Amino acid sequence: MWGCGGLIAGLALLGDIRLTWSFSAFTVLIYYAMTNLAALRMPAALRRVPQWVPGVGLAGCLGLGVQIDPAVAAAGVGVLAAGLIGRRLWGRPAAG
Repeated sequence: MWGCGGLIAGLALLGDIRLTWSFSAFTVLIYYAMTNLAALRMPAALRRVPQWVPGVGLAGCLGLGVQIDPAVAAAGVGVLAAGLIGRRLWGRPAAG
């Protein structure tokens, strides 16, 4: 969290507001897209809202994603892919 906030603050200080917006929007949209996807996969007995609600949320995240700078989106997808590969290779960190 601190790293992401620091990077956004650094980008804002450099004066490139479009790049800053794209980076912060990418991180927020990914967060909410994963949340909505998780809600879609919940068993019916645990749901508090109809299944269409997270479906609309996920569609909204994906729809807004087309406004993100393509270079930022590609870099973000690369970071996510590296994280998934690292998790696959080294597993989850120990809880503690």
